[in-house]
Amino acid sequence: MSALKIALRSLTRLPGRHGTCPATPGIAASSYSVRWISLLRPPGFDMNAPCEQTALEMVEHLSDAVIGGPKNYDPAAFQRQRESLMEFLPPSQSDLPPRKMVDSFDQALIPLGSDRKLRDRYLTQFGGVRVGRLLEDMDIFAVHLVFKHMLNPRQAVGNLQSPFSIVTALVDRIDVKMNIPSDQDIKLMGHVTWVGKSSVESTLELWQLRDGDWVHVTDATFVMVVRDPINKGSSFVNPLVVETDVEKALLNRGERNKIARYAMTTESLFKNPPSEEEKRLIHDFFISTVDHKALSFKARVKPPNSVWMEDAKLKNILICQPEYRNRFNKIFGGFIMRQAFELAWANTFVYSGQRPYTNHMDDILFRMPVDVGSLLYFNSQICYTEGNRIQTRVSAEILDPTTGNLSLSNVFQYTFSVDGQPAPSIVPKSYHEAMMYLEGRRHFLNSTTDH
Repeated sequence: MSALKIALRSLTRLPGRHGTCPATPGIAASSYSVRWISLLRPPGFDMNAPCEQTALEMVEHLSDAVIGGPKNYDPAAFQRQRESLMEFLPPSQSDLPPRKMVDSFDQALIPLGSDRKLRDRYLTQFGGVRVGRLLEDMDIFAVHLVFKHMLNPRQAVGNLQSPFSIVTALVDRIDVKMNIPSDQDIKLMGHVTWVGKSSVESTLELWQLRDGDWVHVTDATFVMVVRDPINKGSSFVNPLVVETDVEKALLNRGERNKIARYAMTTESLFKNPPSEEEKRLIHDFFISTVDHKALSFKARVKPPNSVWMEDAKLKNILICQPEYRNRFNKIFGGFIMRQAFELAWANTFVYSGQRPYTNHMDDILFRMPVDVGSLLYFNSQICYTEGNRIQTRVSAEILDPTTGNLSLSNVFQYTFSVDGQPAPSIVPKSYHEAMMYLEGRRHFLNSTTDH
């Protein structure tokens, strides 16, 4: 992504149950966004006070002190170190003391204004910030907040190494609204806002220094899962105690998000047929592409200023080297998000012939971890267009080179726009392409409709 403002907002809510959103044709009931609620601040918090840690220092502390283990890639030594922590796991959630939201509050600075070498890592060819880099920072910061929330009485005093593994399960809706300059400091801050038995909602904000004032540029909500030290089974998370109205509102929003996510899975085209409106759309596509002179179902004609769906793909494959791993010896989720976005952006650029601007990124679900040494196959597909806006889908699949089998790891949805001529229409040929078109249209309507 180029230099932009992202506003990552909490996923969804069900109208009628927790709000009074009007029905919008073509948008699933569970796709309405929960209104953003400002996060808490600790007593005496001063936004203008110097930040006590940089994002890099936060990562180093998290890696060395909290997670621990060998710094080099040594799977056997890492396994031994993590297995030794199994005895410190709590047997139940009731064995963990309740925590307040503010207990997990923290902040970290990305010093783009003063560190020119660091700035080069974040700089795009257009002079802005690589949002893919910010996604990596937000992912690891969300993990950090969860570790700060965890308090385990079974650990010895002074022993910071945690027996928990924290993995990203979901990144919620992302809206891109304005430029993020590459020469000004960025501050990450946030805290835990909801917990289940083994899952946690970690919510954060991004602020940027502009003309001496901190400007709120991004909101993000991550859903994390707490696992055992060797990431083979689930573990428990400290319960959350809420007292103030704001804390209750944040917790209720997290619960509504959980309900809405479940509802969205039941509305999938993999489980239910298209709506009547969607069926008409697909039939209209068929009528517009058959050769009426030939009176043949097989003869297809591409409409003017359009592209067959099968011709609007861009693919990439990565060898998942050890340098891309996190401290749990799995491929870092933020790295996967960055790679998927950059492929989607490139595909959209090729498709439109114009520089794409990112408007929206949809719910990023991590279906399975990616091991070091895997071949990660990215497939980007333009799946819907409307005017100057383009919906691009990316799937990330783990490829087994010995069998050729693919296992789905992630699916990403992106909405881009271009400034010049309207984008060519995308036209499906087959039924499975038509379903991909409808899925893309649903995401597009969700991302572009005011609720």
